Amino acid sequence: MSLQGQIETRCPSCSEAFETPVWSFVHGERDSDLREKVKARECNLLLCPQCGGAFMPEVPWVYYEPGAEILAFVFPETWRGEESKWRAKMEEDFAQMRAALGERLPADMSPEVYFGQEDLGGLLEAEDWRVDERDVMAHYAKDLGLKVYKASPRWARAQRAPSELPYRGAKPTREALLEGLRALVAANDRLTAWADYLAALEKESGAGVPPAAKTK
Repeated sequence: MSLQGQIETRCPSCSEAFETPVWSFVHGERDSDLREKVKARECNLLLCPQCGGAFMPEVPWVYYEPGAEILAFVFPETWRGEESKWRAKMEEDFAQMRAALGERLPADMSPEVYFGQEDLGGLLEAEDWRVDERDVMAHYAKDLGLKVYKASPRWARAQRAPSELPYRGAKPTREALLEGLRALVAANDRLTAWADYLAALEKESGAGVPPAAKTK
């Protein structure tokens, strides 16, 4: 569930002060409209009731999308100059959040810090592009009789790899992944993310099976 709070702010154009609700916690999986606003870099965008000017209030908020393993503390861009201070504040607030959410927050999930919405919006755009590619991969995997291993989305982003990997056999071993990836790429070499990961896996003989995605 996404949460709002009430703040008093002042328009930077005409200096009009007014009270308004703003989002303090955005659950991207449960509120698709809000997720779209984050992706458009418009979460908490305000319009001054006096002059109609648009601006972002100087308030921090949290974005959470557990399926994609995204937990982001978003601070105003103007606060970047005191990054160390706000990172320390994030650690303090995150400890309180973990205590409140308990088992609903995976034990090994750690937050990322963003100043402004540009990079977070870009991350969500990339995630949506991955979903489109994944759907094509899943279609081919089904036709080829392959199973699909769901790797950690956080791992996949760090490695610039797909988070869902085809494999052949009873369980997702390294060899099973190699067989599945080779079959997939042979069937459609335009699935470049999987072709690139296949090349990396073949090159790194010591690489094993990626960490699994968290179960909900």
